[in-house]
Amino acid sequence: MDAFPRRARPASSQTGHSAPFTLTPSQVQDLFASHLDDICARFDEWAFPLSVVGQLGDVAPNTYRKHYQLPLIDLHNGSTISLEASKNTLANADLRPGDRVRLTGALRARLYRGQVTLRFEVLAAEAHDVVVQQIERVQRSVIDTLRDLPWTFHPYPEQREARIALIHSAASNALVAEDFLQALGGGWRPERVRTLPTAMNDPTRIAEAISSVREEILVVVRGGGEASEFGVFEHPFVLEALSGSSAHRVLGVGHSANRTLAERMVDHTATTPADAGHYIRRMSGRLWQGQEEARAQQEELAALRESITALAGVSSRPPFSLRLRNSALLLLVGGLAGLLLSRLF
Repeated sequence: MDAFPRRARPASSQTGHSAPFTLTPSQVQDLFASHLDDICARFDEWAFPLSVVGQLGDVAPNTYRKHYQLPLIDLHNGSTISLEASKNTLANADLRPGDRVRLTGALRARLYRGQVTLRFEVLAAEAHDVVVQQIERVQRSVIDTLRDLPWTFHPYPEQREARIALIHSAASNALVAEDFLQALGGGWRPERVRTLPTAMNDPTRIAEAISSVREEILVVVRGGGEASEFGVFEHPFVLEALSGSSAHRVLGVGHSANRTLAERMVDHTATTPADAGHYIRRMSGRLWQGQEEARAQQEELAALRESITALAGVSSRPPFSLRLRNSALLLLVGGLAGLLLSRLF
């Protein structure tokens, strides 16, 4: 304060207040800045370590610098604080935006354009719960995948000799393929059904099997089990493969209580593997019956056309008596013409 000029202060006045300082506008700004610097310095003095738990927000655009500036979100009320963390600190801890984290660091105050802002300088970082982190990452990945995946309805094939590709468990004790084939019935010849035994707990294998299908109908079946066993049918690999398949897609996974996101990527969802077989048998029966009815109608129409043509040909010929009279008239006219010509020449 010694740098600022002062006016002599009267000991007292009628109002009971001391005389004010007299400053220029620039001196006022300098005075304010010096107080802000003092505030920031006090923060640095008591920068004891703190541990903070929250959810990482998105990284600010200035990622070309050595430090990230990103928010830490309070999951209870949505409030945020600003973080300063080096890229190496977050990379070494394998942390990404959206993860729940535990950060160790110190409070800092930064003076920027005349304003004091609170910062939390991150010295160490780790996942708050590794198991929860992995689950949430998979969930976010699935949501992002579903958001970007195209989906087109593929109707049941109309060709009579359609083929089936059946993806089922490779385990020897799994009987779901037999359940499906029994429900399908004997109307399908064995050469029209290709079975693909697959490890049903491996999303990569399932996706590869789906992508290899060239048949007109794709069926994926699995027996019931614990809810955790069906997470494979929500893996991005499996969802992408189902989305890209050009076959009529049928899913018969578990029982009626087992629901998965793969249901959003198929054309028909059956409650059980046997129900999937009944569905195809029913659809095939309707198709074949409709084709037989159409063929019968075409045959009846062709026979009717032949009958009409035959009747039209008979009715278009004149009666015999009329044909005889016409012939006699032609002979008479020919004779008279010959007589007339003979007299002329």
